[in-house]
Amino acid sequence: MKKNIFIFLSLFIAISLTSCEKDDDIRLSQVPDGVMATFQSLYPQAEYVEWEKKKEFYVADFFSGGTDLQVWINKSGAWSMTESDVRLANLPEAVQNAFKSSQYADWHIEDLDKYERTDRTFYLIEIEKKGQRDRKLFYAEDGKLLKDEHDRENDDVTPTTTF
Repeated sequence: MKKNIFIFLSLFIAISLTSCEKDDDIRLSQVPDGVMATFQSLYPQAEYVEWEKKKEFYVADFFSGGTDLQVWINKSGAWSMTESDVRLANLPEAVQNAFKSSQYADWHIEDLDKYERTDRTFYLIEIEKKGQRDRKLFYAEDGKLLKDEHDRENDDVTPTTTF
């Protein structure tokens, strides 16, 4: 009897977890026409598109050309930011050299992202090292370190993130 209850509870929990959506996920029908028009004009080849609402922005998470991207568009339909995954070999040489000559050169790179915004383009290198708190390093295209901070939960980069 206890075994049957355990199986039932396990199945119930598994089904409950898989059926939950993130709070900020939205349906395609909830995306304003102007936002959709901007997105389609910028990324006509987008595949596997999922939409979220983050504060005043509509965020499309999708694939294009084999790359995972997120585009942020404000409620008026104006493009605000694009985030894309980057490989180490595709980082600008200035950024690679700056990281290699930094105090964190022996840390493990966990993630690399490129951010294109209306005001600038920059790169985020997320790093980790056993026994240390994870860090985020923000670099300008010319290799200048813009910001060095501890990685915190729910501290996503947005179009309004400042340096």
